Amino acid sequence: MYMLPARHPLSKIPLHLAMNSLALALVAPATPFTNLTARGLASRALRTRSRFVQGHRQPATSASPSRRTRTGAAATQAVETKPRPRAVRARLERAERLLREVRDQRTPNLPYPAPLASNVPASAADLARIEEQAARAAKSADEGPRYDPASAVAYFKNRSFYVRKRQLQIAVPLTAFVSRVVIDVQLGREERNRQKRAEEFLQIVSSLGPAIIKGGQAVASRPDLLPKEYLDELQKLQDRLPPFENEIAFQLIEEELGQGVNEIFESIDPTPVAAASIGQVYSATLKSTGERVAVKVQRPDCEQIIALDIYILRNLSGTLNSLLKLTGRDIDLQSIIEEFGKLIYEEIDYLSEARNAERFLELYGDLPGVDVPKIYWRYTKRRVITMQWMEGSRLTSDTLTKGRSEELVRAMVQCSLRQMLENGYFHADTHLGNLLAMSDGSLCYLDFGMMSEVEPSQRYGIIEAVVHMVNRDFEALANLYVRLGFLPPETNLEPIIEALNDALPDVLGASVGELNFKSVIDKLGSVMYQYPFSLPPYYTAIIRCLGVLEGVAIQVDPNFKILNESYPYIASRLLTDPAPELQAALQCLLFDEGRPRWNRLESLLDSASSAGDYDVSLAAEQLMTFLLSPRGKIARYSLADELTAELDSLGLDLATYYTSMFAQTGKAAGIRLPTMLNSLPPPTKTRSMNNLERLTEILSKSRGFSPSKMSPLLRRVLREPESQRIGLEVAVSLAERVTSRAIRLAFGLPQEEPRNRATPL
Repeated sequence: MYMLPARHPLSKIPLHLAMNSLALALVAPATPFTNLTARGLASRALRTRSRFVQGHRQPATSASPSRRTRTGAAATQAVETKPRPRAVRARLERAERLLREVRDQRTPNLPYPAPLASNVPASAADLARIEEQAARAAKSADEGPRYDPASAVAYFKNRSFYVRKRQLQIAVPLTAFVSRVVIDVQLGREERNRQKRAEEFLQIVSSLGPAIIKGGQAVASRPDLLPKEYLDELQKLQDRLPPFENEIAFQLIEEELGQGVNEIFESIDPTPVAAASIGQVYSATLKSTGERVAVKVQRPDCEQIIALDIYILRNLSGTLNSLLKLTGRDIDLQSIIEEFGKLIYEEIDYLSEARNAERFLELYGDLPGVDVPKIYWRYTKRRVITMQWMEGSRLTSDTLTKGRSEELVRAMVQCSLRQMLENGYFHADTHLGNLLAMSDGSLCYLDFGMMSEVEPSQRYGIIEAVVHMVNRDFEALANLYVRLGFLPPETNLEPIIEALNDALPDVLGASVGELNFKSVIDKLGSVMYQYPFSLPPYYTAIIRCLGVLEGVAIQVDPNFKILNESYPYIASRLLTDPAPELQAALQCLLFDEGRPRWNRLESLLDSASSAGDYDVSLAAEQLMTFLLSPRGKIARYSLADELTAELDSLGLDLATYYTSMFAQTGKAAGIRLPTMLNSLPPPTKTRSMNNLERLTEILSKSRGFSPSKMSPLLRRVLREPESQRIGLEVAVSLAERVTSRAIRLAFGLPQEEPRNRATPL
């Protein structure tokens, strides 16, 4: 490890003292907080540095020379154990009130510790805690840079030489490439040359710098923009660059944090552990606590370089649009570039990344097998972020084929599903470089610069899409795409429905468990490329996330299918979530024009039983609520007929089975039996009996299937007038069937075949 040399303190006020000043608020009663801004609070903190230095030192007493001259460990012990003087306590209590106001007004979701009790002794830990809370409160209020096209125009207007030089570097290769594609289209050889052009495009993007590389990675998940060959090539893009000089990195740390590097860190490794287009990461040890941390430092002038490239791409979008129209593609490149600008500006703001990391930790840190590093707010600013060092291994083929790899994949699946379908806040830049395999088999997420959010209606739409694919209901799938905004409302859906019907059946197996995600996306992508689809950022991020997840898991299990692993969670949500959209999807899945699909119900119940948070009593309540509601009227009538047929068939099968068993037992015991019984074949379980056994087994292993939970539901259902009517109708129908069978038997007439269970898939 490289040990930093000693150096003189900075002449300017250190930021950590400013934050302590804010925390202790050692001034006379001031302006009400509602009239202060975060910047004003920081200024106020800077003005009170000298009072802070005097206020938090332990005052010496004149009672004994030995007490005045204590040093080293003994002095430290005295500071940490002696009761806090009344004046200092009052200041700390006031600081806590101030921080509470910062939290309530600016960042209401931040956790905040309880105030100190009056009999708690002063300690360095108390001051460190207040300092960290102050840093978090003040920095969380900083909105950071935001992408603004108008500001970019104003900034670069007077820098024409600088702009034109870079514009030539970008425009010449891109325009030449698009021109070659246009010529291919005009000569009818575009499909034949597509793979070659895709490889050329990868080389061009790789050579144009960090912003263009980031843009290429984003476009690699847009099947609505580019054909499959281009997407496959762009997925090879690596966001890796040589590291920049340590001297520049350490100087930037000092500028951002207001302290010398050797004042913050006991040691720092001079070799970066990672270097990418936006920043590089060092391993270091904090001087204050001895903890090992990861320090990410932004590349110099990163924001200016990215701003210039986005500005140039935006200016070129009109020309590129005109060329693309000659190929039959009408794409709003300007909107795509502006959306990318918003995303990448969030990524270069490390305060935004710190907030993202804390939110991710709050939502998913308690999931089994998931680790998230904590943030050190005192040592985090817009261009420097300090977080907990996580000791793990990169996800390589060697890592994934040994140890506890199955547990790691399971953690990836469950955390990804919770992110996308439950909380709607998910990691939008999931790739192998942002994931670590920990020694205990858990999965650690890194790099929270690019996050995405999915609204509840969008989450439900994803589940609905799976249901429509299972049902092969491509008309409903196309209408769902319109509802989600993937297609304009005025789009003629007939050719799209026909294209989906032609493309998807080849990759859709008999069940969700047979779906291969990449195959489905490739087929869907071919349709989306042909028609006017426009995929929102959250959907492309989901495609990228699930694609990476399935790719990682296949290295552990070649037969792994992400949709198969996800189905228990989806089944649980369908059966237990009261959202109207999901209830409608469940109805489509379980009923075909009102007739129950019993096999689907069994499959759902079986899959859901393996989901960790599934409760069968909630599923039963949801199903009963639907059946007894006005929406379930048609299903109720059909269910009564199906239930009658099933009970009749099952009763006849059970009677035959046990009669045969009695006959076989009598024969074995040497008992003389009537001729009719002697002629019976050995007892054989029928399909109805096997179905009943399987259903009983599924329910018995499901959480929540107990008398204490099911009895109240059963009593409530039996009190419903509609339930009583159905029960009476089933009883009367069964009595009619039994009577008819008895009459036919008495007069020697042939019996009617019992109606078989409806099992359409």
